[in-house]
Amino acid sequence: MTIDSILLAGDFSAGSLENSYKDAFESIGIRTYSFGTRGFHNRIQWTLLNRVARRIGSETLWFCQRASRALNNSLQDAVLRAKVPAVLVIKGDLITGSTLRRIRASGVRVACYFPDNPFPPHPSSRPGSLPAARETDLYLVWSKRLAGKLKHAGVANPVFLPFAWDSEVFPYASPQPQGTWPGVLFFGGWDREREEFLEELACHLPLRIFGPDYWAKRTKARSRVRACFQGTGLQGAAAAKIIRESAITLNILRTQHIIDGIPDGLIMRHFEVPGSGGFLLSTRGGGATDLFREGETGEYFTGMAECVEKAKKYIADKTARRILVEQAHTEVALRHQYTHRAREILAMLQ
Repeated sequence: MTIDSILLAGDFSAGSLENSYKDAFESIGIRTYSFGTRGFHNRIQWTLLNRVARRIGSETLWFCQRASRALNNSLQDAVLRAKVPAVLVIKGDLITGSTLRRIRASGVRVACYFPDNPFPPHPSSRPGSLPAARETDLYLVWSKRLAGKLKHAGVANPVFLPFAWDSEVFPYASPQPQGTWPGVLFFGGWDREREEFLEELACHLPLRIFGPDYWAKRTKARSRVRACFQGTGLQGAAAAKIIRESAITLNILRTQHIIDGIPDGLIMRHFEVPGSGGFLLSTRGGGATDLFREGETGEYFTGMAECVEKAKKYIADKTARRILVEQAHTEVALRHQYTHRAREILAMLQ
């Protein structure tokens, strides 16, 4: 089968993975159709005005199927109208296995990229996540260990495919001088484990936190973490600028990246930070250390003591930091942009 066009289904919000893939496929000559799910999701949320009811509803299979009927019917109609040979679903909350099965029965190949963890008890899992995964031709995830776990769960073709760097979303500029602010930057979502880690880190190093207002609402009133929160999130070019200005950008893997007790896989930060021209210090885990070799194109820590030691070392040693920043950026630019991933997906589907 020759794939000269593809339909992408997903959120398509600004800076999203969906838009990165859309631009990547178009840049390599693949005609692209977009099916946006955000409007359907918003209407479904309004049927459950209470937060607790929303949580219960999203975890109830019969409710998900009933509430998402319009979404699934519209997706199937869009695929038939576009007459594409392939569909790529990004995450696919509330897209059912029966819908994917019908699309495949019409001769269309179906791939799904799931950017989170589809297994309970992780917040991104839904009762229909694994049944839908079993109805795909290709199920792409960010962790080799997670791919193996999905295989054991009956998913026919789970494949490890890392995220990548979108130079339009996180633009590169010369990072010299890099790290004019001699401290640690963290930007991302709040959770209790991250709060506890950063609370202790702030005892040892200058720290700035950017992210959603949970960092102001859910942290302790007089904590160091709340004092380090800058009151806003970071997106796109603004994030890239502050990444370059900061000596260290910290990446803390979440519980969903712990697969059978072992940290594994890569997240977007592994590519966005070196793509932007910044220095990334990340939780040590499988996948990342394979793509970005420790001490050459990546730096890692296991536990607080090593995190503080590595951060202090590279804050003080500007030359070593500059060398690693340049080598990491070259690696990302040459091998890890979304055009590379789009070609990999096409090769697998064909």
